[in-house]
Amino acid sequence: MNELSEIFLNISDNQTVLLEKNKVYHVYQDDSFESEGYYCSNTAKKHENPNGLRRMAIFLKNKKNIVIDGNGATILVHGKMTPIVLDKCENIVIRNLTVDYACPTMSEFKIISNNDGVCVIKINSECLYRIENNHLIWQGENDKNGVPYWEDSYIGNRRHIKLFDPETKRSYDFRRDDLEFENIEQIDNSTLKVELKNKSVRFPAGSVIQTRNIIRDQTGSLFQRCKNLSFENLRIKFMHGLGMVSQFCENVSFINCDLTPSDDRTIVSTADFFQFSGCRGDIKIQNCKANGAHDDYINVHGTHLRIVEKDEINNSILVRFMHEESWGFQAFEVEDVIDFIKWDTLQPFYSATVTGYKKINDTDILLYLDKKIPDIELNKDVVENATWTPNLYVNGCEFGQTSGRGILCTTRGEVIIENNVFNTLWGPALLIEDDCNFWFESGFTREIIFRNNTVIGCDYHETYEGSPVIRYTPKVMDENSTSYVHGKLTVTGNSFQKPCGNTHLFLLEYVKDVDITDNTFDTEYRIKTKMVKNIVDRNNKIL
Repeated sequence: MNELSEIFLNISDNQTVLLEKNKVYHVYQDDSFESEGYYCSNTAKKHENPNGLRRMAIFLKNKKNIVIDGNGATILVHGKMTPIVLDKCENIVIRNLTVDYACPTMSEFKIISNNDGVCVIKINSECLYRIENNHLIWQGENDKNGVPYWEDSYIGNRRHIKLFDPETKRSYDFRRDDLEFENIEQIDNSTLKVELKNKSVRFPAGSVIQTRNIIRDQTGSLFQRCKNLSFENLRIKFMHGLGMVSQFCENVSFINCDLTPSDDRTIVSTADFFQFSGCRGDIKIQNCKANGAHDDYINVHGTHLRIVEKDEINNSILVRFMHEESWGFQAFEVEDVIDFIKWDTLQPFYSATVTGYKKINDTDILLYLDKKIPDIELNKDVVENATWTPNLYVNGCEFGQTSGRGILCTTRGEVIIENNVFNTLWGPALLIEDDCNFWFESGFTREIIFRNNTVIGCDYHETYEGSPVIRYTPKVMDENSTSYVHGKLTVTGNSFQKPCGNTHLFLLEYVKDVDITDNTFDTEYRIKTKMVKNIVDRNNKIL
């Protein structure tokens, strides 16, 4: 086992671990902790990681009162891993630590010149590759048997491709067919002369092509069924599959963390940076920097499970994970309160308490309830775990260029988003949805306060009815529904700059009360609504 992981083999409660100052700990996927059964929300499909396998540099289970002080050290991953896994732990602090990959699974190259489709490209020095029949084959490092940890064709069906413009800080989807090379000539180890098959494709000099493997078989880190976790002064330079995932955790904070690319890269993560699935208590993200995502920065949600069977005699229902990237994990405990949700209106219509549960298979869970079963539409209506819904506080953070949105948030808890900067996001700074037919991410919100933030040039992709900087679009399937899904939205004291459309747009649907006051805009703003009961639009200034 590697030197770092050995430190945590026999760690005891109430212990402080101080790593060697500024040391680089090399951690290989075939020389680390390895365990199965760690199923993770929003990640791999069954065939992609059927047993929930995690390879880990730091692994703590059933531990309490542990402090891990990295002391400026770096975990350098070789292969693909979930570097830190905490399982059923309490009162854990991890600080002053860097996590990076020696060979990132997201490969990138810069376009040096383009002369009518004949281009010179410069491959990032940390990206490994070989050339085969005028194809780039991206590779990981070799394992102990001399075989690459992973290989992918640069235009293979597991690769998603983006073109990133460093000047505008914007990225765009790029078709695999448009990246086909007719010929490749190697100039040196990192420089290639390539001829595009499609000579007219947009391939401007100075841009960067970013490619990623779409399979989320590992994650940036995974914390499940933990309480009181604090991450301070972390430097995260790369994450594979998904970011920092907290699953059914209580009280999690990220303070003064830096998730931005190293100087020679443009990308950090293949998907969300901070994912909170079925958590409770307080989630705090303060004074953090985030830049270079291929998805959203913060996503806070629960999971809707569809009701597929009912047993009125035994007061039980069989519920099912529906999305192919969320399955297998423990979604309920005895005494959890569940809400029954109408599939077409997203309205809760009944509550009950779980008295027992049984995992039938990776997707189906049998729930025993303390009450009789209500009238339901089988294979349509869903349940949400109402006990696990957290508060969210995001304060003093900087969110830079991304291929996704800023903050997605569907929780009943208190939500305050203040004093942050959202600059050049592909989507809106704030997106509030809720659905039980697509991603199955629950649920409704009671009140969200968005104040004293600066929003610059967000939602530049302009594909959803203009370019809304704040968007409420719960997936209500009944077009005639007159019910409100979300409670109150307060937008106050913010500065909105450089809209990507002609105006700053708020797109608000199925929210009861909206208060937009005391904001400043550098041009006109517009509020577009559907099923909004009360709107206050007051003291906003156009400068």
